[in-house]
Amino acid sequence: MFIVQREQIPPQMASLTTVRPTSVPLSKHRISERTRMDLIRYFQADQGFAVRPLPLGHRGIELRANGPLAPSGKAYAEELEKYGIAIKPGDRAVISKFEFRTDRILFEFNGGPDKPHRILQHIEVGGPVVGVPLAQDDGQDPVGSRFYLVFDRYVPEMTEAQLRELIAPILDFSLKTPVEAFADTLPPKLKNAVLNHEVLVGMNREMVLKAVGQPDQKVREMDGQMPFEEWIYGQPPHEVQFVRFNGNRVIRMEIARVGQPLLIRDKDETDGYYAGEFVRQVRLGDSPIQDPNEEHGPQKAPTLRAPGEDLPDVVDKDHQLKPVQQPNAAPSSPPSSPPQGQNPQEDPQGL
Repeated sequence: MFIVQREQIPPQMASLTTVRPTSVPLSKHRISERTRMDLIRYFQADQGFAVRPLPLGHRGIELRANGPLAPSGKAYAEELEKYGIAIKPGDRAVISKFEFRTDRILFEFNGGPDKPHRILQHIEVGGPVVGVPLAQDDGQDPVGSRFYLVFDRYVPEMTEAQLRELIAPILDFSLKTPVEAFADTLPPKLKNAVLNHEVLVGMNREMVLKAVGQPDQKVREMDGQMPFEEWIYGQPPHEVQFVRFNGNRVIRMEIARVGQPLLIRDKDETDGYYAGEFVRQVRLGDSPIQDPNEEHGPQKAPTLRAPGEDLPDVVDKDHQLKPVQQPNAAPSSPPSSPPQGQNPQEDPQGL
């Protein structure tokens, strides 16, 4: 016999079941579509560290902007004991789902508390006897958590920094994010551009993705004989950015704003930097890199001779085996007939 007990909340976690309200100034205007798309790019798949234990369960928890947490206190502890702890304080939490609702923003961490396509698993195609579910159950239980940031009446206009500050009681972004870690490997000019979500002519695809995320649309076309791919960010009447790639580099930027002339940038803005510039190429035998003009010129035949070593036939020619030479065969001629009256068997000397 064994006894199963509910998960108990340690005493040191008691102070983590309530929050101190934030004081972030909120706009009186509704959030714009452009801001909505920008925030989705910034927060989707972003990660931070949990400030307090986050429970499992479909219900999740709610934090009112600049207000209290619900449930809180004893009810929060009971929620953790009833459903279990999905993320402990200090654990890494990945935002796997980020959606806007009428008066709130939905966050799901580490895959959320529900199985994906759980409704489709109960719908079968093919009849009651040989029916096949529209979605298969992978057999794994969800281990994520759900969290709502709730506003009054509607979600207001805000910046990325303001939203991070509003959810600071739940998720801490003060440590390095993947974007910040990537930006630290770049020169100062490119680092500032990535952290400020700006695209510069000369960036590669990875830099653009880290700076502004996935585009709203991709278009592939031809400019004469040159193929290119254009990434489009934004929709009218908001600002629209056209980022043109040739291969893996941005060769042109176009920014369209309502009522303003089209802004075009096609000159390198990275001070000549590109990812492959600082890669050392090692040739066979670690030989020095040749002049670019001689890169594809005639190459010497490979040899096992050490530098400065002479071939054996140069050292001692007299004691080296030489190729066998066949003697030149003289042309064959018919034998001469003996003089008349002489027996061919007789000796010419008469012996």
